[in-house]
Amino acid sequence: MIQAQDNQRISVDLREETLESVLWYLQNRTKFIFMYATEDIANITDISVRAKDKTITEILDECLEGTNLTYEISGSAIVIKKRKTDKITISGWIRDTSGEALPGATVSVRGSKQGAIAGLDGHYTFSIPAQEGLILTYSFIGMEKKTVKYTGKRTINVTLNNSSNTEIDEVVVTGYQNIQRRDLVGSITTVKAKDIIMPSYTTIDQMLQGRVAGMVVTNTSSRVGTAPKIQIRGTSTLLGNQDPLWVVDGIIQEDPLELDATSLMTNDLKNIIGNQISWLNPADIESISILKDASATAIYGSKASNGVIEITTKKNTTDRLSVNYTSNFIIGTRPNYDQFNYMNSKERVLFSQEAFNWGTPYSAEPIKQMYTYEGLLNMYLSHDISSEEFLAQRNVLETQNTDWFKLLTRRAFSHNHNLSVSGGTNKYSYSASMGYSKSEGQEIGNDSERMTGRLAITIRPVQKLTINAAINGSVNTNKGFAGGVNPLGYATTTNRSIDPDVYYQMKASYPYNEGVRSLSYNFINERENSGSKSASSYLSASLDLKWNILDWLTYQFTGGYSDNNSTNEAWESERTFYIAENYRGYDFNSVSPASKEFKAALLPFGGELFTNNTHQYSYNIQNKLQFSKAFNDENRLNALIGMELRSTTNKGINNTVWGYVPDRGEVITSPTTLQAFEPITGSQNSGWGILQRIYDGGWRKVNTTDNFFSVFATLAYSFKNRYVINANVRNDASNRFGQDTNHRIDPTYSFGFSWRASEERFMRKYVGWITNLNFRGTYGIQGNALTRLSPDLILNQGTVADLYNRYQSTISQIPNPTLSWERTKSWNFGIDLELFNLFNMNLEYYTRRSNAIVELDLPYEYGISSMKRNGGIIHNRGIEYTLTFTPIQKRDYALSVSLNASKNWNEGGHTDIEVKASDFLNGRSDIILKQGYPLSSFWSYSFAGLNGQTGEPQFNLLDIPDDQRSRLIDPTTYLVYSGQRDPYFTGGLSLSFRYKSLTLNSSFSLLLGNKKRLPSPYSQFSSSYYMPDPYTNINRDLLNRWKEPGDEVHTIIPSLPKGNMSLIQLPNGESTFKIPVWEQSDAMVVSGSFLRCRNIGLSWQMKREWCEKIYMKNLSLNFNMDNIFVIASKRFNGFDPEISNSVLPRNYSLGINIGF
Repeated sequence: MIQAQDNQRISVDLREETLESVLWYLQNRTKFIFMYATEDIANITDISVRAKDKTITEILDECLEGTNLTYEISGSAIVIKKRKTDKITISGWIRDTSGEALPGATVSVRGSKQGAIAGLDGHYTFSIPAQEGLILTYSFIGMEKKTVKYTGKRTINVTLNNSSNTEIDEVVVTGYQNIQRRDLVGSITTVKAKDIIMPSYTTIDQMLQGRVAGMVVTNTSSRVGTAPKIQIRGTSTLLGNQDPLWVVDGIIQEDPLELDATSLMTNDLKNIIGNQISWLNPADIESISILKDASATAIYGSKASNGVIEITTKKNTTDRLSVNYTSNFIIGTRPNYDQFNYMNSKERVLFSQEAFNWGTPYSAEPIKQMYTYEGLLNMYLSHDISSEEFLAQRNVLETQNTDWFKLLTRRAFSHNHNLSVSGGTNKYSYSASMGYSKSEGQEIGNDSERMTGRLAITIRPVQKLTINAAINGSVNTNKGFAGGVNPLGYATTTNRSIDPDVYYQMKASYPYNEGVRSLSYNFINERENSGSKSASSYLSASLDLKWNILDWLTYQFTGGYSDNNSTNEAWESERTFYIAENYRGYDFNSVSPASKEFKAALLPFGGELFTNNTHQYSYNIQNKLQFSKAFNDENRLNALIGMELRSTTNKGINNTVWGYVPDRGEVITSPTTLQAFEPITGSQNSGWGILQRIYDGGWRKVNTTDNFFSVFATLAYSFKNRYVINANVRNDASNRFGQDTNHRIDPTYSFGFSWRASEERFMRKYVGWITNLNFRGTYGIQGNALTRLSPDLILNQGTVADLYNRYQSTISQIPNPTLSWERTKSWNFGIDLELFNLFNMNLEYYTRRSNAIVELDLPYEYGISSMKRNGGIIHNRGIEYTLTFTPIQKRDYALSVSLNASKNWNEGGHTDIEVKASDFLNGRSDIILKQGYPLSSFWSYSFAGLNGQTGEPQFNLLDIPDDQRSRLIDPTTYLVYSGQRDPYFTGGLSLSFRYKSLTLNSSFSLLLGNKKRLPSPYSQFSSSYYMPDPYTNINRDLLNRWKEPGDEVHTIIPSLPKGNMSLIQLPNGESTFKIPVWEQSDAMVVSGSFLRCRNIGLSWQMKREWCEKIYMKNLSLNFNMDNIFVIASKRFNGFDPEISNSVLPRNYSLGINIGF
């Protein structure tokens, strides 16, 4: 019976309330009393109702729609009760837009506990009482929720879209599996590739600086194609590889073959060969995950002790055919003299005059020539020219001001293009991409070119089977310089008084004609007749097969093969100074074949060619069985067991040939024969005679194979959506440790626990504004196997010994049966905090203790100077902080901020290795210098100011009694600690502001706490005592040196050396000049901290409706500026604090992206 009062009209405005709260609200505002069973309505939440002047029945109908409840009104009482209906079964699958199954996705029924969780194949099924208006909600972390109204169809398939409001790292990659972030206990940071792309860089590693807390990315060169140095959470090894492990789509990327050559000519090749991911096109990358602690990296085993950078490439989409084209054009600034602190022509001439008047000695009499002041002065003093000629030529030198930067460098220019195609259906999908980039570096002659290609196919032949196959390929070519040719270095350090077109005389010596004192030199000639180049090709194929055996059981096979070939060359032709000085003894084509100089030449014709051909091939096979069982909405179990077989083979040939003539068809001419060789000075060698000097050690072949076999397992259990327990274990077996069976196998394991406190009822009730609060803790042990190291005796088998006429072998390493894996034990504690669904914060603290392999000095009777053993203790601990928030989020404009910061404390443990004073001064990094100090520490002499009468430097702690001076004295008793070379604090800031179709982005990186020793203004002086060569430029700081008494008040730069300058005796018994001591004093130590504005970019996105009118899917334009400015110590005088002796160019880029 319905009473008249049910026609009472009321207004209601409630959002996301429980049904019980709504009923109490209605009861307090009407004369009705509600009766119900508490368990019937307990799980009905998220009720939103907005009604104005509606009856109670209209409001109840809206509140109970889609539930299994109904109501009955009797007088002033309203009874809420369950409907009496038959049951129905609903089933289907849940996938993402690329057609991939979403295991763990949930489907729930509004107003009911009923629902289901999708299995590993994405399928679900459940039964529910039949009712009208049934509403189903499908959800998955990182995806937008989808609501479907039941219409009687028993099979409902749903595709979920990526959420625009949820970061991609809600589902992260850890080891060999994907895991929901709410179940994560390890330390993992994930960034989207699109958020860090910088068009002026060609590889993703260069774009990571300042993006991730705990990861230090340092540029090492301004040349194109060079890889940066990357460290994650400090240093854990002294002699091993300190780089993180790179993984692409689950396949470990092997290190490129090291260049094994000691020739000066090969130095530049080391910079242009590239690293593990040089082949990968950044446009093909979807996300990058940085795995930092033992829990996250343990599954990767021994190679992951330095952290893991896992790259996930873009997946295929099950959409219509999509075509996308991206192009960028980048131009960089050219360096100029305003950026460097070197003298102009007039200053250089004046300085030489003052040095001559002061009495500064020369190591040898300056060569008589008109192109330098010293040579000109020598000619005048020898009466070879008149005073008028001297003054006239001096005026020419003072006004020459050659702009070497203009002659040897240029505005860097590069462009890159990427074309991708994708499409498919739920049965099959595909994607293909091609990329091309070409870069012209700021040094003329430094060029790089790359082509990449990728094809990926996904096939689902049956419902439970998914097959993914991919092929990647790239071709790279790089051009550089021979080892002694450095255009940027020459431009900064060469006397600007020299005419660039002349061949000036430079000091030289040739052992078989000691009468040679100088040879002709012209840098442009040297550059044009020498060089280096590298050409590499990379091809990889991968196959991933996933079979959903049961809803909770999946088998996965992953196989990968990669093949990497490279050809590297460095050469110097017969026209170069290098060949003239080392193999000929005279300028090219300057003597006749009948001359004694010709007969004393090793190479009267031809130059030198170094070649390095490498071939690396590897395979990786993984078999995994994954268990994923959800017992209900709150409890689930994930487990994985698997095995991995990995093998890498490196083959290489290094060869040096003499007599190379590149400009005559690249032919090889013969050197001087033994019978024809007639040295002017010196004598022939025995055996091969002089030919032995040329050919001995010119050829070397490398053939190594590293095999690893691993078994691994992971286990994670989530209880009540609040408590997660995680365990990982892996055993690696390596052929590097073959003698002691106890050391062949390296167990790696970790344990972790997390508590999601925000899911506790008391937290949700009283502090609901804390939308996420999660506490994490992990512990683990990892190992690291050093390549090219073994516990066995290692012999280098050489050639025939002349004295004995027998093959000879030399001991490279004495046996050490106890040599084993390096071990690292680590703890990690983390807090994840989210406030108001707006501020996301992460705070982590970690400790790491590593037992590294060290090099121990041996007594002479062992026949070898050192051996490797375990025992180098390294401690790392640190704090990391990350904050992301979006303070403004409107339809037309938004502002987002991302901030990260980290601090690392690094120190060495006890060491019994003898450390020399030079080790402390140079900051030797492959040994532990002193217990309790950072590994990158260095020490200095203590500067006490300049002598007021002579301008010579004075020092503290060096004046001790003679009877206390000893070679065995501890150097730290007379040296002072200067700091560490590696920064202990790093940070990054990213800002993004959007206004309608315009987006403005900027990023900054900060490095603090490191110290650097400044280049000495006396660095060009020979032995820091003799005047530099006349063709060398000099640091302008020497203009402010001590010149007369009183100058010591305002300068710390010593006076010029004099012929009668006294030596200083050090506490270790050695004697040296004072200026070298000053150069390594704390007066020359400066803070290496800097703040860099890495990027400012502006992009414009055309509206979709406009694009459709011109038959496009999307169109965007972007403009970027990189390396805008650097804030650092003024004492660098223009040099970049990151790379010390050079500058990073400022780049400007313009790009377009078109989609169809």
